[in-house]
Amino acid sequence: MERLRGYLPLFLIWLAACAVLILVTRGQIMSGIGWDPDDQLRIVQLRDWLGGQSWFDTTQYRIGEPDSQPMHWPRWIELPLALVFLALKPILGAATAETATMVIVPLLTLGIAMWLVAKITEQLFDRNIAILGAALTATAVPILAQIRPMRVDHHGWQIVLALTALWTMFWPDKRKGGIALGAALALWLSISLEGLPLSAAFIVLLVWRWVFQTEEGKRLFWTLLSFLTASLLFYFATQGAFDPAINYCDALSPAHLLACAAGALVMLPAIKWLPKNIGMRVGSLAIAGGVVLAVLHGLAPQCMGGAFNTMDPIVREYWLVNVLEGLPIWYQNGKTMVTLLGGSIIVGLISLIYMMRARPVGMDRGKLLVLGYAFLWALLLSLFVQRATAVAAAFALPFMAWAVHQAFVRARAIKRPLSRILATAAVVFLIMPGPLAIALFNSISGDDESDATNPGNAACRNDDSLARLNALPRSNILAPFDFGPRILLLTPHSVLATSHHRNDQAMADQIRVFTSAPEVARGLLEAHNIGYIVACDGEAELALYAKKQPDGLWAQLAKGQKPDWLQSVYIRDNGLIVWRVTPRRLRNDM
Repeated sequence: MERLRGYLPLFLIWLAACAVLILVTRGQIMSGIGWDPDDQLRIVQLRDWLGGQSWFDTTQYRIGEPDSQPMHWPRWIELPLALVFLALKPILGAATAETATMVIVPLLTLGIAMWLVAKITEQLFDRNIAILGAALTATAVPILAQIRPMRVDHHGWQIVLALTALWTMFWPDKRKGGIALGAALALWLSISLEGLPLSAAFIVLLVWRWVFQTEEGKRLFWTLLSFLTASLLFYFATQGAFDPAINYCDALSPAHLLACAAGALVMLPAIKWLPKNIGMRVGSLAIAGGVVLAVLHGLAPQCMGGAFNTMDPIVREYWLVNVLEGLPIWYQNGKTMVTLLGGSIIVGLISLIYMMRARPVGMDRGKLLVLGYAFLWALLLSLFVQRATAVAAAFALPFMAWAVHQAFVRARAIKRPLSRILATAAVVFLIMPGPLAIALFNSISGDDESDATNPGNAACRNDDSLARLNALPRSNILAPFDFGPRILLLTPHSVLATSHHRNDQAMADQIRVFTSAPEVARGLLEAHNIGYIVACDGEAELALYAKKQPDGLWAQLAKGQKPDWLQSVYIRDNGLIVWRVTPRRLRNDM
């Protein structure tokens, strides 16, 4: 009971954070639609599974007909969504239960993340700073971008698993800590290979300790064994079969698992029986690395160049290089950089540098090095991949909590009332420098990014307009990539492609339709049995097509030059542009 009372402040802080998040996201909640195409398609996948599609079959049959789109998402993320939805459906009805699920699951994820931040912070600081670190989780913009109501994609759970992995590094029991770490990394990579660089960071640290510090490799041994065992279990649990001939580069596949197993056959005996000799340990590590690369190259040479190595070049040129969340930080605009890096990350970095130099009394230096190492690795990764800033921000929270606590204590110790008040108020800027800096910038520049200044984009994002496509007979629709998931969510129609890379051939054909001469585009449309084209003048994707190919189909449509095989379709109260693709035979009869 005493232990539960100790977590009461954390629980109350979480409830307050939930209330605030629900309030500020109420508009999105009322829409019943997820924030981005991944959230939207995740709910489509959930509906398909609960509607009878196999747990092992994650194919999206309404994308890219007749070939369909194989998704790289296992069902793990849909499992908690399904449990909450099925519990609420008899009480609230299907539609309300679905929206409630999209609110509840992310907020539960946030609660778990806050608890883990507190557990990690406790390793270096006292209980009060740990609670403060948990509370600051709800102020970190990169984290809230991934964990908020209606955000149901896998990024929030990746943050939780990253924090879990870091927490296990502090467990005194090396066997239990290694098993938990290996399982956490295995589940993380089963959900998404995006976690590979940070997963490697933990393994590298354990390997370094074993090789160069010649300490017992017990934690490394159990981590590797647990990771291999759990990865195999997770693979069979989501795939149902093991075929070494079927390998995808964007998800854990048989080639990856067999390569890991081959490396483990070298590393596990070496850890168990090699003496404390650096040369022999480095040699065994080199052999294991060579075996892993040889097996992976032999079974899946196409994956040696990365997850997107086999992508169609036209998709890479028009789509992949414009996915900002996967690009380095210097490709982002100034506001994004300040918002993402200006909060816990920059404050945490300054605090870490200070601690390493000042070495505060009573601080466990070994634990400080582990936390600092994980944070710096995540920070370095976030500079090259924007979406990694969320984990970097999470790892920075213990350092930020210490800095905020120190600043507050010193501010309250100031004797002059006015100076004390100003100094205390300044602590708020320390907590949220990024958002406050952006708000100040907007107030000075008069910058307003609301839809009111860009009515074209407002129409593009109008879900009511997309829902009115239900007035059309069920058909295959060609629409900008980000429209696709919402069309699947709001209507019974199918789409040619969405912004999901595994279906890159359909994506390539969609790009070619919009950028090719009308007669070439016409052939592609007929090959995919496209019945309608849905577009919007304010859509950035279409603007890129017109800019790069001024003689292409979309560039001509944007100028009002419509080929005779496209027939304008009017739908009342609809802000989109819709054309019907007239079948060739019907045009000849006319």
